[in-house]
Amino acid sequence: MSKHASLTIRSIASTLALAVLGLQACSAASSPEQLASSLQAAASKGDFDAAGKLVNFEGAPAELHFHFFDMVRECGGEATCTVGAQPIASEACAGIREKAQANARKPSFDGCLVVTTKAKDGSSSGAMEIPYAKHDSGYRIETMGYAAAELAAIRAKTNETLVEELFAKGLRDSAMGDLRTDWATAATRLPADGGTIGAAFVAQSQALAKAIDAKDPDAAMRSGGELNQFLFRDKEYDGKPIPMAVRKQKLHVQGLRKLRDVRVSGGYQLGDTAVLLIEAKDGIGWTVRGPIVLANEGEDWSKAGDNLVSYPSTP
Repeated sequence: MSKHASLTIRSIASTLALAVLGLQACSAASSPEQLASSLQAAASKGDFDAAGKLVNFEGAPAELHFHFFDMVRECGGEATCTVGAQPIASEACAGIREKAQANARKPSFDGCLVVTTKAKDGSSSGAMEIPYAKHDSGYRIETMGYAAAELAAIRAKTNETLVEELFAKGLRDSAMGDLRTDWATAATRLPADGGTIGAAFVAQSQALAKAIDAKDPDAAMRSGGELNQFLFRDKEYDGKPIPMAVRKQKLHVQGLRKLRDVRVSGGYQLGDTAVLLIEAKDGIGWTVRGPIVLANEGEDWSKAGDNLVSYPSTP
């Protein structure tokens, strides 16, 4: 975990049972202190169900789900965590206040929970600020999800616009390392289905989705790409085996943001880098579409960047 992270959209990057929890499924606390205590109790056990019931995830994208539940996973295993409640006017909540004002957040937040983590091996420490608000039924953890106007703007973005934005920012040349902004003219256009690159990426995504559904970290590790080999590995660097229960938790949490049901509608290639235009679903069932950047790793093509947008599959 980074030294300081804030549980908002802007702090970051089949539907799993824990993913979408509306207000009806939430558990309210009688005070901010009780809310902090409940989160600490759930997180210390790595209890996804109990922690998730404290949160209103309405309008929150998969990446935000991932960061919350990955914190719970860390606190239940590799880290010692403490949770405290702070009023919204406190210095600890300064970042939350700024983002809420910029987002014209309604209802307003009443404070933030500060989750402080320290790795049990002493290798790292960090803090996450999570907003909370008082409702009629009590206090609940909130998320700075998309407002209706934001979602409308995201849905309105065409794939062409998303590609233009990506190319304007520039992509690194796989051979020279230079930032190139001439992809639109220098790259080779791929077939409508993405050709062999598109087929390889779809196959890798299908293999990983199947492994997630089967709760099989070994299959996930073999699904393709260096990142998956690392994320779902069975041994630490020193050769020490990683317990299966730990690997299954990581697979579960990572599954919230992994793509499935991928469809390709063309793309570009320049050297060992490709850009595919895709439409897919993520682990919480939202539609994900736009350009994704892939780097060649022998037989595999692994994600190296993107300019994707995501939104609920049903308005």
